[in-house]
Amino acid sequence: MSGNSTVVGGRPLDEVIRRIIADVLVIAPDAVQPGKALVQDLGAESIDFLDLVFQLEDALGFGVPYQRWQRYVAANYTGKDLAVVLTPEVIEAFAVEVMAEQALAAP
Repeated sequence: MSGNSTVVGGRPLDEVIRRIIADVLVIAPDAVQPGKALVQDLGAESIDFLDLVFQLEDALGFGVPYQRWQRYVAANYTGKDLAVVLTPEVIEAFAVEVMAEQALAAP
């Protein structure tokens, strides 16, 4: 996806995100491709984003409140067609942002 070098649980972050999306949407990981809209192209529904955040928490090893996802979307995608703009890259960018916040908050 992004070519980000971030590693989570010994795997590249983009691979972790692709696997989470595939698990939540019950599709093959190969179907999760860069630029594919989670809603329009892959069939995600609003409830799926709650599950995505829960699974992201598990993968990252720390809590990520669903409200944090909602704030991220509102701050970055207000006025845009969410059915089209929410892609694997968006989930990955969100993960990078919350990981950076977590690192800053760590003692």
